[in-house]
Amino acid sequence: MGAAPAGRPPTLRYGVTVAAATLLAAVVPGGEPPGPDGGRPWAVLVGALLGGAALLLLRRRPALAVLGCLAVCTTVQLLLGAPTGLVVLVLVALLLVALRRPLRVAVVLLAVCCLVYLGTDLATGGWDSRVLAPLALMAACTAAGVAVAGQQALVRAATERAAAAERTRQDEADRQVADERLRIARELHDVVAHHVAVMGVQAGAAEQLLDTDRDQVRLALGQVRASGRTALTELGAVVGLLRTRSEAAHVDDLRPAPAGLARLPELLESVRTAGLRLTVAEQPEDPGATGLDEVADIAAYRIVQESLTNALKHGTGEAVLAVAARSGSVVVTVTNPVQPETRPGAGHGLLGMRERADLIGAELRAGPGGNGCFTVHLRIPTRRPARA
Repeated sequence: MGAAPAGRPPTLRYGVTVAAATLLAAVVPGGEPPGPDGGRPWAVLVGALLGGAALLLLRRRPALAVLGCLAVCTTVQLLLGAPTGLVVLVLVALLLVALRRPLRVAVVLLAVCCLVYLGTDLATGGWDSRVLAPLALMAACTAAGVAVAGQQALVRAATERAAAAERTRQDEADRQVADERLRIARELHDVVAHHVAVMGVQAGAAEQLLDTDRDQVRLALGQVRASGRTALTELGAVVGLLRTRSEAAHVDDLRPAPAGLARLPELLESVRTAGLRLTVAEQPEDPGATGLDEVADIAAYRIVQESLTNALKHGTGEAVLAVAARSGSVVVTVTNPVQPETRPGAGHGLLGMRERADLIGAELRAGPGGNGCFTVHLRIPTRRPARA
């Protein structure tokens, strides 16, 4: 007899239970004298119907149902001068209260029922040890209801905890998927944007020199071809990360091409070939030995790559690069004049740079400076602080 949601009519199961309790109350023999011809007194039958009606009508108010059944039981007992089977309805009502109301309410109503029933018994015939049986049954019904209610509460709490844990797992999975998509988006942008920018510059130069210098055109087209090949190779490595292990013949083939400051000379040669007049103000003898871990080293390379790509696309064709490995940090600075009509920061490049810097706990400042120049200043600690 679990609690039904508010607003629903009594369920069939509850109605059958009440009907069975009403019939049992009407036929269970009590201590009353038999009626004419040995039949049950009419008062018991009427009391059973009234008590059953109270249980049905006051289903959502079990405390009132207890009091109603108790009133019917004691009234009939006083009329007949002896106990009756109507106590069965009181037992059902007490069980209902214990199932649906707090423990203190159930205990108070149990005490009231016991005292009233005991007082009625004393008033109708004096002390009789048989009165202890109904009192024990009242206590047993209340205890059973409390135990079942406690078990139901434990099941509900466990179900809610499981649902909350499932929601937490789903949220974490969604967050990891979003982070992975963002990481792949950054990689695709960094890989494609640089090589496409180089290809665009070289294609433009080839178009201008098509009728005047075929050797330079051939050189520019060769650079376009090389940049395209490199872009496809790196793009294939990034796309390969989207495959599952079961689909991969060789896991090592799915790893992206290494991109760290050790590849800095290759990057500088690439942008210079594309037409960027690059001045290296400062550079370590071994760019790959700056003390950065793998993640920070890749992030530094990608930020330098994006900065030089922006200088190639939006600048006047000049840039100054400085990479300094100092005590406890690596400092990178890229400065380039910008064209007057350029609106820096309108694309995803700067956003990706800031996300990479935040990922490794680095300090990044990027924006227009004096003399019409755009400056990217990056400071990466060689020992990254633990992220919360």
